Amino acid sequence: MHDYVQENKLLLLGKLTAGLVHEIRNPLSAIKLNLDYMIMAQDDLPNDIKEIVNESLDAFEQVNFLIEDVLDFTRKPTDKVHQVSINVLTQRCLKIISTTARNKGVIIEQEMGENIPLLNVNKHKLMQIFLNLINNALDASQEKSKVIIRSYSQYLGNSDFIVWQVQDYGAGIKAEDKEKILNGFYTTKSQGHGIGLSVCKMLVDQLKAEMFFESELGKGTTFSVKFTLNK
Repeated sequence: MHDYVQENKLLLLGKLTAGLVHEIRNPLSAIKLNLDYMIMAQDDLPNDIKEIVNESLDAFEQVNFLIEDVLDFTRKPTDKVHQVSINVLTQRCLKIISTTARNKGVIIEQEMGENIPLLNVNKHKLMQIFLNLINNALDASQEKSKVIIRSYSQYLGNSDFIVWQVQDYGAGIKAEDKEKILNGFYTTKSQGHGIGLSVCKMLVDQLKAEMFFESELGKGTTFSVKFTLNK
């Protein structure tokens, strides 16, 4: 019963968050309008006030960008296909989850490859996969640890492969648990992995990709999502 109550609480929280974000946009729009008026009269403003106004506009753009990402993520999913850069989508995910990492004292490092081909996938599903895997890596990490996110592409035979990875230095996964962790709703909360993995596996299958992991007990885990681009 407890799990159902918690699940309902999280579903309700998601709906409330979407509504709250919409409400936040209204006063933000008023703030933006006032800042724009001040910019129009900037020739009459002292230099220090101009600097404050410009810094406030930059802060507004950051908040507005985050709001758009949250709204985009909470919208009802469809099967629409988008042309997606996994590096750009990763940045969007990191903006959303950066507070979680900062509060836990975990440093996120990026090793993003260059000239990676675009993917034709549903960006909302891919975003959910990335957010789940990054969040799991943060859960598995100790304070002042680090998480590495990387992407790369390679050409083998008649196909291009794009690989996205998230690596943590947490507790790792026991050998006897490795075969179970991607099946059903298996979870190991003490190790920080398992939550959302069944959802990730389902979404990865829908995107016709592959998900696999490598883990060493006491040293950490790396989850990989692999996309095949046939020539």
